[in-house]
Amino acid sequence: MSSSLSRAALAIAVLAATAGTALARPDEVSEAQVRGCQYLSTVAGSSGYGKHFGWQPIAKADAEKRAGAIGATHIVWSDIRPVGAFNGEARAKAYACR
Repeated sequence: MSSSLSRAALAIAVLAATAGTALARPDEVSEAQVRGCQYLSTVAGSSGYGKHFGWQPIAKADAEKRAGAIGATHIVWSDIRPVGAFNGEARAKAYACR
């Protein structure tokens, strides 16, 4: 097998192996709903810099992605605040509930 063909086969194998490993989005719940769950960490998300009139969903999605990366199944929002006129941050407590 040629070198370029081997690399292509390897790339296809890696893509196939990782295709189903997307992180699950944690459920948004209240503090009462995570009693008995393991607290993992506080996660923060940002809308980034730029003029985002709808910055809240961007900041929340960033925090949810970070929570999913540490294995969180549930999150409790603790703070969603603007940073300037068009940007903001979202903070949540991340939990693993099994």
